Amino acid sequence: MKHPIVKTPKGEAVYVDLVKSNAAANIALKPHLLTLVHQVLKQIQPQGDIVRMEQDMGRNVGYASIVKTTDSDTIMYAQLPYDPLFTRFVKNSKPPQTTYVSIILRRDDEGNYELENAWIGDLNPPRPGSADEAPESRPYWLEHAFVYDGQPVQPRSVTKVCPY
Repeated sequence: MKHPIVKTPKGEAVYVDLVKSNAAANIALKPHLLTLVHQVLKQIQPQGDIVRMEQDMGRNVGYASIVKTTDSDTIMYAQLPYDPLFTRFVKNSKPPQTTYVSIILRRDDEGNYELENAWIGDLNPPRPGSADEAPESRPYWLEHAFVYDGQPVQPRSVTKVCPY
């Protein structure tokens, strides 16, 4: 289901699939995220087939779900439902307030942009093992983790041993 978000200054449509996209899950948890994405995208002109960007909104917009970890943190790895990749989680940590919104757009065959993902917080590299994995993915994810707040995970996938 394509939900229109905004038209770029050049007239390209930006939309989100509110059922199947990664952005859909984040928007479902934080509905005001869609408004923040609209505010950012009405001011910029995306360039290229894949756009990865973060925007400082100049005000607190919510809580970042990813934090830098230390050796004293309790870390676990697990797969989220329907996700073949392992996600790194930190237990007993509090998400910090942030002024940043991160957005990933992908140009479609008609020349418009689909909102592939969006979240509150800094831009981060793709997780290790993903199709978009970058050279900085593993080093970043060995020092950062999602704050574990009771997210559903595949029980048999939970481990303290780094799978990557």
